[in-house]
Amino acid sequence: MDLERRFEDIRNFLGLHIQLVQSEILNHYPHELPSPYYGWCRQLSKLSKNNLIDIENGKSFESIHGELRNYYESIKELSQLPEVNVKSAAIPKRLEVGMTHKKRHETSIIKGFLAREDLSKIIDVGSGKGHMSKVLLYDTDGSSECIDCDPKLQSSGAQLIKKQTPELATKISFREEFFTKDSVIKDRSSLILGLHCCGDLSVELIRSHITSCEKLLNFGCCYHKSKEFNLSGLALSSPIPFSFHALNLATRSNRTLNVTSFDRRQSVKLYRYILHMILKDELNEEFKTLGNAHHSEYYSDFTAYCKKYAPQTKKLDVDSLHKKYLKSDRLKDYLVAEVIRSPLGRLVELYIILDRALFLKENGHDVKVCSFFDPELSPRNIGIFSCKL
Repeated sequence: MDLERRFEDIRNFLGLHIQLVQSEILNHYPHELPSPYYGWCRQLSKLSKNNLIDIENGKSFESIHGELRNYYESIKELSQLPEVNVKSAAIPKRLEVGMTHKKRHETSIIKGFLAREDLSKIIDVGSGKGHMSKVLLYDTDGSSECIDCDPKLQSSGAQLIKKQTPELATKISFREEFFTKDSVIKDRSSLILGLHCCGDLSVELIRSHITSCEKLLNFGCCYHKSKEFNLSGLALSSPIPFSFHALNLATRSNRTLNVTSFDRRQSVKLYRYILHMILKDELNEEFKTLGNAHHSEYYSDFTAYCKKYAPQTKKLDVDSLHKKYLKSDRLKDYLVAEVIRSPLGRLVELYIILDRALFLKENGHDVKVCSFFDPELSPRNIGIFSCKL
């Protein structure tokens, strides 16, 4: 894959839709969505729920036409990545204790991918209980230093190793630390590994790899906690300064929708959107984030929901207002607009990851960006593998 060309193509596409990228749909209230999105919403509103799910999942665009169809086809094309062509490694049952199905899938793929690499020295950052290191080293001569800032996870991991895999106790050590680029790396031949590094931790690993480690395998996560972007010279030539809303979109991208998850999202959006419309129209309050509520609250009484998250509405007849807004065409447009906006999150994520890869390439590294995991199990499935030239 031509990293530079793909990055530029993604940047150009995001630039065309920057209004949609940088702000939540509700930020446009009380106005209708700008062109061309208003017309696209009208087209989508005529489709069935299953049609909308297939479109957002990138499975079928046969029910749409014109610019809207070109929009989704472009996103699908720009999102395509080479997949790692490896056989999943078998994991002994005793090593699977305490691992989720998702974790087992990820570790087996990574084990297979690194089968031909030198694993004599591993730096496992954000290691938690050390599951990844155990899988990588159970049949290999080598050692791993597990670095994590949570002492409880590390203590639990060390005890689990001592109890169930004592032969690994001399291979795996734990170091309690909040990892940064300045963290001490004793052996420059090390492979530094970070599976789902939160926020800017990925950038810290990348900088450490440039100065201290031979190889890097990194998977980003939680982009809404990040502040470091536009690292490469190509990005800096025309940078996109992503908003929190854009980063949050990237954080939840690539999730496969089904009827249950689609209905749940619609229920959440319905209550949140109507509440914000009431706050704007009746109390002249601007858009604000409410925080995360349990999904069950979006199936309960709307008045109770308002009372908990917007007590200033207690003097209003929110039940009547709720019924009024349910009939609003503006609300219907805003709800279906999520099907348009949501796929952009994958491109924001790719912009961030490709920028990191280009930064490594500019610093003299051989870099590969690939899709590693089944997205239904692990949506944050893009890995950067880098080696010093």
